[in-house]
Amino acid sequence: MKRSNGAVTLRHVAKEAGVSITTVSRVLNGRETGVPIRADTRERIMAAAADLGYRPNLLARALRGSRSSLLGVIARDIADPFHVQVLRGLNEVARDREYRLFLGHVDYRPEVAAIYVSMFEQSHADGIILIGDIQGADATLDALADRHRYVVGVSDRIGRRRVPGVYVDNVLGTQLAMDHLWALGHRTIICVADERTVDGPLRAEVYERYMRERASADAPRTYYTTQPDPEPSYRLGRELFGHLDRQTRPTAIFAASDTMAIGLLQAAFQLGVVVPDRLSIVGFDDIDVARFTIPPLTTVSQSGEEMGRIAANLLLDMIEADRPGSEVDDVIVRPTLVVRQSTAPPT
Repeated sequence: MKRSNGAVTLRHVAKEAGVSITTVSRVLNGRETGVPIRADTRERIMAAAADLGYRPNLLARALRGSRSSLLGVIARDIADPFHVQVLRGLNEVARDREYRLFLGHVDYRPEVAAIYVSMFEQSHADGIILIGDIQGADATLDALADRHRYVVGVSDRIGRRRVPGVYVDNVLGTQLAMDHLWALGHRTIICVADERTVDGPLRAEVYERYMRERASADAPRTYYTTQPDPEPSYRLGRELFGHLDRQTRPTAIFAASDTMAIGLLQAAFQLGVVVPDRLSIVGFDDIDVARFTIPPLTTVSQSGEEMGRIAANLLLDMIEADRPGSEVDDVIVRPTLVVRQSTAPPT
C-alpha cells in the first residue's frame, strides 16, 4: 500500500523491504561497496520504493556532498518564442539524463539574474544555464563565472565570453538572408534590429557592410527598436509603410528576429501593403509560428531546440567530467535559410 501521510523516507522503504537503511541507501543512491547486494534484494527494495512512492530528497543529497541533479536556468525573457524552443531542448536532455530544471526569468534586468544566482547556489544546483545575453550585463556574468564552476550560455551571443556558450554564426545567418534578397533582385533593403540584445546590433552591422560593399545597392538604413518584440516593430512599421509610395521606398526588409518581422507583417496588413507583392520581409530565428504567419515567413533558422540540447549536454558533460568552463570550447551553430512566401522579386 502506498503511504499517504507524510514524506516517504529511506526508513519506510527499509521496513517495507525487510532490509537495513544502509542497504536501501546503497541501492537507491547508487553507492557501491565491497559487499555485493543480491539481485533479488535490489528488486525487493526497488519494488518497495515504487509501492510507497519514495522520492529522493535532492537538497539533502547535495548537502551530503553528492550531486543534487538540479540545474538552474536563467532566462532573459521567457516570453521570447525562440527561448521557448531552447527551453524545450534543455528540458528534453535534462529529463533523459535524470536532471531537473529550476527556471528564473530576469526580464532583461541583470540585477535580477544576480538574485537567481544566489537562489540556485542555496539550492545546491549542480550547474547553471543562461539563455540570452543582455547588453551591459558583463559584470553579472563575471560574478557568476567567479562563483560557479559549471556555467553555460546559450543563444544571443556573438563570441567567446567568461563561460562557454552555444550560439549561431550571426554573420553567416545575416549573409544568407541578404544573399536571398539580393538574388531576388532587391537593391533597396532596410534593416530593423533591436538595441537590448547582444546579437541584434551585430546583425545590423553585417547588413550595413553588405549594402556598402555593393555599388548598385542603396545606402544602408537601419532602424532600431527598444526590444525584439512585435509591438515596437509594429509601431515602426506603421510609420515606415505610410511612405511606401515615395521613390526611395524599400522593396525589402531584413528583420533581425522573427518577432520583429511579425510586427512588421501586421503593420503591412493593416495599411494594405501586400507582402510580398509590394514588400518582401525576411526574419531570423524560425520560431514555431513563423510557418503559420500570413504569408508564411521566410527566415534564418537557428534550430532552437537543437541549441538547447547541445547546451544541456555540454553542461552535464562538464559536471560529470569535472571540467571547468575555461577548458570547454564554444559551440557555434551553422544557420540555414528557410524560404517561404514572404519574399519575392521586387515589382
